[in-house]
Amino acid sequence: MRAVCASLSVLVLLGACASRPAPETSAGVTPPVADPVVASETPTPPPPAPSPAVVSAPIPVAPYEPPPAIDLTVAPHEPEPPLPVATPYVPVLAPLESPPSVVRAPVIETVPIISPPSNRIATMEPIIDVPQDQVQVLSFDDLNGWRDGDHQPVLVALREACEKISDAPVDSGIGGHNIGGHPLFGIGLDWSFPCRETYGPLDATAYFEKHFVPVSLGGADTGTALFTAYYEPELNGSRVRGGPYQHPLYARPDDLENGVPYFDRAAIDAGALAGRGLEIFWVDDPIASFFLHIQGSGRIRLPDGSIARVGFAGKNNRSYKAIGKTLVEWGEMPLEAVSKRSIEDWITANPARRDALLGTNPSYVFFTEREELNADPGLGPIGSFGQPLPSNRAIAIDRRFYALGIPMWVDFDAPTGPIRRLTLALDTGGAIKGSRRADFFFGAGDAAGKAAGNTRTHGQLIAFTPRLAYERIFGPLL
Repeated sequence: MRAVCASLSVLVLLGACASRPAPETSAGVTPPVADPVVASETPTPPPPAPSPAVVSAPIPVAPYEPPPAIDLTVAPHEPEPPLPVATPYVPVLAPLESPPSVVRAPVIETVPIISPPSNRIATMEPIIDVPQDQVQVLSFDDLNGWRDGDHQPVLVALREACEKISDAPVDSGIGGHNIGGHPLFGIGLDWSFPCRETYGPLDATAYFEKHFVPVSLGGADTGTALFTAYYEPELNGSRVRGGPYQHPLYARPDDLENGVPYFDRAAIDAGALAGRGLEIFWVDDPIASFFLHIQGSGRIRLPDGSIARVGFAGKNNRSYKAIGKTLVEWGEMPLEAVSKRSIEDWITANPARRDALLGTNPSYVFFTEREELNADPGLGPIGSFGQPLPSNRAIAIDRRFYALGIPMWVDFDAPTGPIRRLTLALDTGGAIKGSRRADFFFGAGDAAGKAAGNTRTHGQLIAFTPRLAYERIFGPLL
């Protein structure tokens, strides 16, 4: 996802990284270090059940199916196609009256409720009980590091995201969770003024405090979100076959139909697509190519030193199987020894069995060249929302709960150190399921890959919703 759009490290290794499949309305990547490895036999225990809901007024909650438990055996990062490119946003809206000055919500202290009260407590900030989740307002002061953070890069990225958000009908939700039929992250009209002001000279901190309210989908359990990470790998390749460049990256075949199983990996590697002119690049390393399929996007360094970018264009509609799991099943190594490095070492020691191992994962990804990215190496891959992912400032989320394009605060400890910063939800992933789940994009290159491959931890995931949307559901902030 979308364009590319898991822990790359352990999750990948555990085959748990997120792959990016795209929205149904569009066409359009995790771990190199996201190893396709078998997941632990002992899944992470689910967070404790939330306490009963407390609301300021009876608010009906639309029924919906609870999210599935995190599956640590899915493909690390099966990408989704990007959303259609939107017409550039031009701020020509009629003058709008500025919303009232920001009022910070009080810090919320949640205590266990033994039984639901017979009378609603109107003085408390609302906590809306939904299956396995709660919605709770937070203060900006609750966000560790907010006052010292640099939020300008996200304001710049939000300006671009607004080109798509502003296309939403003024009276329709932009996506994500609903409370009693009301979109938690607002309708198109709620974003009109905030999007216009991304072009203004506002200080970034003041801008976000003026227009948004931090909310937690998880009630008081704000530190229980599971974070993994992904990155954009770089391979050596050529546009023509020759010398060391013998392993093709294929474009999407014309006869591939959505949802219909196509040739599996073993058949394609054996030549099922040869001679059809689908080869867009030839790379020198079949193992690197395999991990590129997991990520869904990457960079190809050509013989002249230039860089070409490739992104997800489709898949063969076959289920993913982690090759680390295969090695365990074959009795080649114990589960606890499985890693990207151990898999590579095994292949080096058993070259004659390489193709048989890779063929046990029937899933196969097709690519397209992202020519719009070739001129600027600083641009990240295209995410599910259809815009380049800014390094260290983008995450993949479950869009059943969060709308693409919204600002989100993350707070977790990575191998590179604590990460407490504002990001944008610009991607999705096959293994990113639930409101307490996110995949952090580290950028491109070996260092990013190493960091992504070693990230699997818990932390805080907070979404920003437009102030107008929040007050429509819950009433004015105190």
